[in-house]
Amino acid sequence: MKFVLAVAKAGGLAKAARGLGVTHSTVSRRLSALEERLGTRLFERMPEGFVPTAAGEQAVIAAKRVEAEVLALDTRITAQDAELEGPLRVTAAQLLFQVQLAEIMQQFSERHPRIELEMIAANEKLSLHRREADVAVRVTDTPDETLFGRLACGQNRTYYMSREFARRTREVMDVSHGAAPLACVTFKWWGEGVPKEISSRYPEAYIALVADDMIALQAAVKAGMGVGRLPCFLGDPDPDLVRVSGFEPSRYFDIWILTHPDLKNVARIRTFMRFAAEAFKAKSGLYLGQ
Repeated sequence: MKFVLAVAKAGGLAKAARGLGVTHSTVSRRLSALEERLGTRLFERMPEGFVPTAAGEQAVIAAKRVEAEVLALDTRITAQDAELEGPLRVTAAQLLFQVQLAEIMQQFSERHPRIELEMIAANEKLSLHRREADVAVRVTDTPDETLFGRLACGQNRTYYMSREFARRTREVMDVSHGAAPLACVTFKWWGEGVPKEISSRYPEAYIALVADDMIALQAAVKAGMGVGRLPCFLGDPDPDLVRVSGFEPSRYFDIWILTHPDLKNVARIRTFMRFAAEAFKAKSGLYLGQ
């Protein structure tokens, strides 16, 4: 049933295999064996992918019920665990691990060596309800209300440029030369056009590059492609970057530490969440740009 559900969600064998961590042939063999045992085809093999038949739709519904029961059982059993030992899976964007979270996990591991930590670096949001992770550290102003969490710390952001870019554009950056063109690096998810804060001060500013990843945006700014807005925790510690004068730091998304509400009293989860929140707060100046 697990393989049926994976194929239905993925729409094909290869993607289902990647999600399950098995080979393409294993998925094909398991699915064919189930269809043979049931005496009916569960999926039509179409050019656009695997499409459930009428029987397949019923199988998918049943598989979802089985999955929900298994996940609920797993959550109930885990919730009874009062020992500071066992597995603990933490997910966050790769950037957070790079900046501080890996250090937090190392320090936590030294204190609690019997807790088996797993680091899941993923920019997409893994489901805590589906037990894809035990704890998630997320940058958001709207944490999922169905989860239990702690606010770790707030954040600010501002505009940065490379030292070389600042040298090349010294006259352009002067407020008395606002009509001069100014190259900008922007983030794909901010929307189209030059950010208003920039265009209001530099009417002739233009976009030199659009990035879809914050690390890529930082790299572009460091390479001297233009001014770009970065979280203070990225821009301030970088020796190759300087703040663009005249722009005060503005509010950025908060950092939250979240878990499934049924797991909030599990000793290893509760202890890690408290430890991580305190570690982030201890470095709040870094995130606020103070």
